[in-house]
Amino acid sequence: MIKQIAALFLGLLSAVKPVIAQADQPASTDSERWILFDRVASDGMPLVVLSRTGNSQAEMLLIKGRATAVICRADPTNVGNWGMPLGTAPLYDLEDKIAEEPTLLAARAIHVASVTGQGQRRIFIVHPDPLDLTPFLEASQVQGFSCDAAEVEDRQALIQLITPKPLDIQLNGDRSVIASLQQNGDDGLIPRKTDFWFYGQRGSLEVLAASLAVHEFFVDHWLSGPDGVVLSREMPTGWPEFQEITPIIIDTAEHAGVEYDGWETMVISQQSTKPSDN
Repeated sequence: MIKQIAALFLGLLSAVKPVIAQADQPASTDSERWILFDRVASDGMPLVVLSRTGNSQAEMLLIKGRATAVICRADPTNVGNWGMPLGTAPLYDLEDKIAEEPTLLAARAIHVASVTGQGQRRIFIVHPDPLDLTPFLEASQVQGFSCDAAEVEDRQALIQLITPKPLDIQLNGDRSVIASLQQNGDDGLIPRKTDFWFYGQRGSLEVLAASLAVHEFFVDHWLSGPDGVVLSREMPTGWPEFQEITPIIIDTAEHAGVEYDGWETMVISQQSTKPSDN
């Protein structure tokens, strides 16, 4: 479960004024959602993966069905730093067409992931029977890219590439909360008390607290029913901070045998806003 933050703001008339903003939004394993995370290719180049999760039909086809990669290679002049293709917005439209194309719907084809990097964007589709995407791609050309389709030969490599790990899922949650704060006027640069929630046996939680103390965490209070602890840390709440601290939290919680339930913090905004939920 990931504690998300809903922006709850009071009117801020002049000086910066902190307001507690919090909401508990469990990440259900039964609901379909898209997870964004990073990978590194065999050549050392960065990859950005967008993966569909929580769709039982897609998961079954990924293992037992067929898989096709629509490979859209960027023109050489359309590739930026670290091999990232530029101007990918038209490819999002192509993905929407894949999801809506009647012939693909009839073939029960499902878009399961997109992987960007190495000068291209690969759109992965799973389906129960052989599927010829040539007519569709010929009718859906994308300016600045050359797209063709190929059957995925190494299924296990694909599964490993597009399956998010617990750390990926938590970082995706962190990213969405940080984006919500930014949209509501909080750039996360001002350090503030941030609370991190953990559940488990008291002895294991004490081990966790001691291990995280070296990273400037301190016990705010203990929980009961179920047993847990809230550890706090004074810190900015930007993406670089969570890129650094979340892997430490996940690894420490795993070794201590406790459940990490996410974080909450104060919203600090200089904008005058009306109370709103996000």
